[in-house]
Amino acid sequence: MWNSRWLRLLVALAAVFQIGTLPSGAATLSFSGEEAVPPVVTDTTRPRQCTIAYMITDVGTNDAYVVRMGVDPSPDAVPARGRYSCPTAVPARVATRAMETCLVRAGDPRYCVFGDMSRGFENRPDARLTAENTSRCASDIYNYIGIACWKAGDRDVCNVACGGTEQEAKDLAKGRCEVKQQQRCTITGAAEILPPQ
Repeated sequence: MWNSRWLRLLVALAAVFQIGTLPSGAATLSFSGEEAVPPVVTDTTRPRQCTIAYMITDVGTNDAYVVRMGVDPSPDAVPARGRYSCPTAVPARVATRAMETCLVRAGDPRYCVFGDMSRGFENRPDARLTAENTSRCASDIYNYIGIACWKAGDRDVCNVACGGTEQEAKDLAKGRCEVKQQQRCTITGAAEILPPQ
């Protein structure tokens, strides 16, 4: 009880100090009447770079990984909605690097596959029965990458979708999974494409 009261007091004080400060690079405005036009205030926050998120799965443990790959904008790139656009064609090496994240963690590297799986994957768990292009989402269009799976014995068989919200990504992945796999896909999840700032 005593610790809880002190904790609330500290949180309240932290909030007061946080609210009372100006962000770095912010300008103050003076309306004293001496200036004909107030100074121009520019936004000092940088637009977010393109991020491509891959859903990678270790089918030996049923672990799913979201691997984020940043893409530097070209020098003449112009951001839209606070984000730089992503390339329309993603080089194969980007997918290979994403897969390496699973390979270093997996007990058996053969179990590392892309998260979007073909129908029949439960009978032949092979990376060739997964799709790289439908296991990724780009940050210039979407905010979340979702996954939905059904349980085939000890193995999760999954499909991936992109969405604007966490719930939309889950719902779209579930719909894709149920149509493609012809099963009820009750295991769902989603993650943000852009890493937290």
